[in-house]
Amino acid sequence: MIKKTTLFLFFISIVSYSQEIKGKIVDTENKPVENARIGIENESVGDLTDVNGNFKIDLTNIDSSKKIKVLVSEFLPFETNIKSFINSNHEIILKEKITKIEEVKIDQKKFAKRNFGTSNSKRAYCGYDSERKDKVYREYAIRIENKKRLKVKKINLNLVSINLNSPADLIFDIQNSTNGFPDDSKSLTNETIKLTINKEDVINNKVSIDVSDKNIWTNEDFFVTVRVGEGFNGRLMIGGNIFAFSKNTYYRNYFGSWEKFSAGEPSINVDVAVEK
Repeated sequence: MIKKTTLFLFFISIVSYSQEIKGKIVDTENKPVENARIGIENESVGDLTDVNGNFKIDLTNIDSSKKIKVLVSEFLPFETNIKSFINSNHEIILKEKITKIEEVKIDQKKFAKRNFGTSNSKRAYCGYDSERKDKVYREYAIRIENKKRLKVKKINLNLVSINLNSPADLIFDIQNSTNGFPDDSKSLTNETIKLTINKEDVINNKVSIDVSDKNIWTNEDFFVTVRVGEGFNGRLMIGGNIFAFSKNTYYRNYFGSWEKFSAGEPSINVDVAVEK
């Protein structure tokens, strides 16, 4: 009888902790925040908010002391432990990031135009497929080695195959590194860099977004990241160099730990102005 009671209580404890939480992310004016990433620190669990700011996250068997994180470039980061979040009303209010940016004028005589990264690759390397839910929220990154002061002016992505059922959002970020990996807390952008594309927007296997007005400056190694936005429906493949053994591919799901694959690099590159 004692054994049956113990097993019953154990079963109840598991069931009670099996929970999928629905919630909403808004700003201080109660406006929904779209494409906000919510996830568990160092776990491949999370979701992206829809156009109404709604999300759904499965916290089953996740340690309640772990942190839930929300990151959106133009807002201050949000963090709380799972236990506190479960006991809340599941509405997350993000505060806008206030950043004073001073425009830096480029003297063309002192800066040179360069392109860093992998470009013009026509071989499929990695990508997204809405039928593969385990990978549709994957984020990819490349590392740019740099020691000079530069400004990022354009981000380019080579797409070798694209079949979309609706327009797709590509979301980019530029981050400095910590211990050789991308670091969200060192993002160099103050707003979400989003490019919405259809198949006809891909010209010569390439799409680009001009970020010259974003004042993205750095004088150290940095990462360029890319992911698809909420509601991605279709399939697209990013080109890459599978024989670049001196290059690395960095990837993660949601806010899981960054992993490194050392035998190639996706075809992501940036146009920059480098100080001479």
